[in-house]
Amino acid sequence: MKPAISVILLTTLIGAGQGLFLAFYSADWFVLLSILAPAQNDISGHAAGVSFMLLAAGLLASFFHLGHPERAWRAAAMWRTSWLSREVIALPLAMALILGYALVKLGGIEREMFKLGDAIPISLATLFGFGAVLAVCALFVCTAMIYACLKFLRQWHSPLTVLNFLLLGCASGFTLASAIAAFGDDGRLSYFSGMVTWSNRLIPPS
Repeated sequence: MKPAISVILLTTLIGAGQGLFLAFYSADWFVLLSILAPAQNDISGHAAGVSFMLLAAGLLASFFHLGHPERAWRAAAMWRTSWLSREVIALPLAMALILGYALVKLGGIEREMFKLGDAIPISLATLFGFGAVLAVCALFVCTAMIYACLKFLRQWHSPLTVLNFLLLGCASGFTLASAIAAFGDDGRLSYFSGMVTWSNRLIPPS
């Protein structure tokens, strides 16, 4: 199988964008649960902005392997039977929710909505982020299943393909999160770098 360069760019860029968002959002939750100390300089909003740009770049790359880019909107019409159509729906949805999270964080409009129990405050950004996580996970499944459903490629026709996409995306995303945290003095570098090691160990052999 020799995929086009645009396909490689698509999967690499959106995988890194998804993993980057999961890295910072999971760190936010660990702070809420008092597992991690609060960030010295919370740059989650900026990281979400970078994630959005990576997803947008991946979306742009996808147009280069379409025979008729002007008909791209039709790709979503077969969502009941096509994993590609589902990916076309999940990607913009994830982008919109991640952008909402970033705007809330950076725009000074963050506010507490309610509490879980007596101790865990759920903010507007937390709600946007939760929706984004669901969309990101759905996008991982859709992208991976485009290849996992190809029965004539035995190496790809496996449940491990979905796991591989998830772990590779997290590995690249947490690596990028480590660089951003170090540059922005976020204070959670050890968490991000530790997760890179963990995800790399779990990646199934190709």
